Amino acid sequence: METEKQVVCSGRTAFTLMLGIFFWFIGVGVTLLILISEATYEVIGVFILFLILCGVEGSYFLLYWYNKRIIVTWNEIMYRSIWGLERKYSWKDVKSVCYKSTGRGADRILIRTNKKIYIETGMMKRSEEAERLIKEKGYLQVNLITDRKKG
Repeated sequence: METEKQVVCSGRTAFTLMLGIFFWFIGVGVTLLILISEATYEVIGVFILFLILCGVEGSYFLLYWYNKRIIVTWNEIMYRSIWGLERKYSWKDVKSVCYKSTGRGADRILIRTNKKIYIETGMMKRSEEAERLIKEKGYLQVNLITDRKKG
């Protein structure tokens, strides 16, 4: 009996882990500098805002690294969000699959069900294999339009 092909895309890459740690260290480092220095209340307020922004950004990347997972099989898609919530979707639930560009050179694959599922090709392990399986299912087909002149 042959087992079903399963591709596990996860956010566990060195890039996302380094970004999360980097932003956390920036936030903590700036906080320590403010506590050591004799800063005014205005400066402290700005740096607290900076700390919050760095903490939120760092938390996002660390949660992405720890939790984000998309499992693509021939029969279904299992999605786990950065919050750890898991959902299963049948391919019958899929309305469309297309490429999306973020405008910064990063490409994503958008799987539309009742929810938008993004596979970030640069930030997820095994995204190329998931893309290949999606193409085998008949999605992500590129139609080249040619200009035919009638003579």
